[in-house]
Amino acid sequence: MKIKNFFSILLFTVFVFSCSSGSGGSPTDPTDPGDGGGNEITFSSATNFDAPNQLEIISWNIQTFPQSSKTNDYLEVLLTNWNADVYFFQEIQNKNQLITLANELPEYSLVLSSTTQNMHFGLLYKSTNSDCSSCGTITFNSKNELWSNTPNSNDGDMDYANNATYQFASRPPMENYLTWSNGSKTFDFYLIGVHYKCCGNDQYENEKDNPGSEIFRRYAASSLLKDYYANNRQQANVFIAGDFNNVGNQSIANPAIAPLSDPSINDGYFKLIDEAVFQQQATKYSWQGWRNRYDPAHLDHIFISESMFSYESATGGVVDMLTETGLTGNEIDDVLSDHQPIFIRMIP
Repeated sequence: MKIKNFFSILLFTVFVFSCSSGSGGSPTDPTDPGDGGGNEITFSSATNFDAPNQLEIISWNIQTFPQSSKTNDYLEVLLTNWNADVYFFQEIQNKNQLITLANELPEYSLVLSSTTQNMHFGLLYKSTNSDCSSCGTITFNSKNELWSNTPNSNDGDMDYANNATYQFASRPPMENYLTWSNGSKTFDFYLIGVHYKCCGNDQYENEKDNPGSEIFRRYAASSLLKDYYANNRQQANVFIAGDFNNVGNQSIANPAIAPLSDPSINDGYFKLIDEAVFQQQATKYSWQGWRNRYDPAHLDHIFISESMFSYESATGGVVDMLTETGLTGNEIDDVLSDHQPIFIRMIP
């Protein structure tokens, strides 16, 4: 395991992911997984996302990782069963614990954010694949933490570029340049991971003259990413993934994501792979907050750039953790996260 600090188309299938097998069996308490004493965790209903000639990306806010002393045990089994090419994590509080987890996943390598001031990012990618020679592996080329040299403070003006780190809530976007290859084909892409400012509301017209408001900061963050793509990456394959904290109106018009998601203002640059989730029941949204008094919201997203609009094979949505794990919402919240992962899989 190596550690370095370093998709207009008709979307054929965009869905909230759930397994056809129904609810999974409830695993036992993984006090010592793999101890041979019948006390193993298996998550036997978890989906194997990996497939020949396919790229799979899963983004997950794993809430103040690690939630408990059992978190790594659960994650090791889940990530192994899901078998995705790339995992992008948000809210890493303990980097060493994520390193420990990565060391238990010999086919994966880890990249951590270095300029984030709290709740770090982690990129876990499959650098080897012993089970399927045509399923592909990932080569990590480079990392760039965008706008990390800008002030992390509210300067009171409406120029959001001159204090971009503040707009991103002290978590500069983590841009990773990666190459997927299955031996006969290669696919270069950028994965830009984000975790926007939380809280507030979605009333941008009421708050756009307040550069310190949460909604202004989220709108500014999306605008910065749109401009960055237009000026630097317009010929590249770009994914933007993470927790966008788009509270309030659950639609592509929410100002937190509108510069990227709303065709009327996004200049045709991006498509939201999980847009159909907004039309689903709230129980299918990515953020459930099972123990929280707030209503569920679809806060986690994956965008794809215009170079991939013709990739009709692409599918994506929310990973239904109740089905995948067989656990209750409270159990998931206690050990893993109040967010459900978001995924995309596609044939490059």
